[in-house]
Amino acid sequence: MTLRAVLLDLGGPVLNEDAEYASWEAFLVEALGAEGMAVRPDQFSAAVQAAIARCDPNAHLAAVWSFVRPDVEGFRRICDAFREHGRTFLTNPRGVFVRPEAREVVPALSSQYALGIAANQPLAALDFLDEAGLLGHFRWRHVSEGMRVAKPALLFFRMILDGLGVPAEEAVMVGDRLDFDVYPAKLLGMKTVRVLGGPYADQQPPTPWHVPDRTVACLDEVPSAVAGVEGRGPR
Repeated sequence: MTLRAVLLDLGGPVLNEDAEYASWEAFLVEALGAEGMAVRPDQFSAAVQAAIARCDPNAHLAAVWSFVRPDVEGFRRICDAFREHGRTFLTNPRGVFVRPEAREVVPALSSQYALGIAANQPLAALDFLDEAGLLGHFRWRHVSEGMRVAKPALLFFRMILDGLGVPAEEAVMVGDRLDFDVYPAKLLGMKTVRVLGGPYADQQPPTPWHVPDRTVACLDEVPSAVAGVEGRGPR
């Protein structure tokens, strides 16, 4: 099999978003306190990790519900406040940065494959790539906000493949989430590489469709993993 394209997620593999996730947890612990629930940060973090492990697509809100249930009104108030907090963070994404290894890995991938961004991100994420001198290496330079559709919708991936002019069977999806990256990509017939960077490393595959073709510890290992999927390198 010859691979012609690599679809690359940003958050996790390329962008270190630990600061954003930390801000989410701190905000939600405070919001729970405002609702009269004294939840320790470690308790909330454990609830988030449990939701992530079972591939809950809304891990932070699932954690909130585990503490407020069955109070729908309280849950709704926290959700509304959390949504506003998210908008505020996007205007000033403190602490988010491009991983240093991306400056070598992204050009290396683009020299061999048609490279496409495949990320649920605001348009501002493109600025991070541009400032790092990496945006020009991508042939598909759109994120979910600009596409008006997001992962795990199959349409999201079809749009990218159509934009690159490559069938699913000749593409590999590289991402950190089993539910948003691996599962939908495999449904379409793509190969998959999972990167264990970021908060989703503890996800456990609930079905065989969630099992990636390759799993690597970090972005540095992606080029060799892609070559392995293609049959040009070791397993």
